[in-house]
Amino acid sequence: MASGKSYYTTKEVSRLLGVTDRTVRRWIRSGRIRAVRVRRKWLIPASELKALQPVIREPEVSVSRVVIYVYRPLFEEERDKSSISIPSLLSVDEEAYRCARVARRFKWRIIDVIRDLDYTGHDRNGLTRLVKLAKLHDVDAVLVYSKREAFGECYRFIEEALEALGVRVVEVKSLLK
Repeated sequence: MASGKSYYTTKEVSRLLGVTDRTVRRWIRSGRIRAVRVRRKWLIPASELKALQPVIREPEVSVSRVVIYVYRPLFEEERDKSSISIPSLLSVDEEAYRCARVARRFKWRIIDVIRDLDYTGHDRNGLTRLVKLAKLHDVDAVLVYSKREAFGECYRFIEEALEALGVRVVEVKSLLK
């Protein structure tokens, strides 16, 4: 947007917003954004970009190295690893993607992305890996989309334990308006 262009292609918009070209085209078809068709290309006015960009508040923490942590308990029918539902995996990847966008926005270095899929109801290998990284002082903060969804009912206890090790927990959902 700093280039002063008045129209952008779908590829340029997808790069600027961190979404796929297909998503931008879907937004055009659904009417979420205005676009003009010129020959075989869609052109999006620069004014539309401002409406699409999420407003991100600056976090109060100063960090440089982060770990993205996403936890998803699986339903009873999904406990057999061969039958994991696509929506469960998509929501895990979507949360990780949103956290990564915030990390890139603030120029934080992503050390690791931990996807903790709980097959047994009590298996949290990813959380164990997260604590090991915190003990080694390899990470300054943990990015989670939602504290309650990432750590369950005991999120306050886990947050206190991580902070005792010098690691902040940053909730991405609270940074996005």
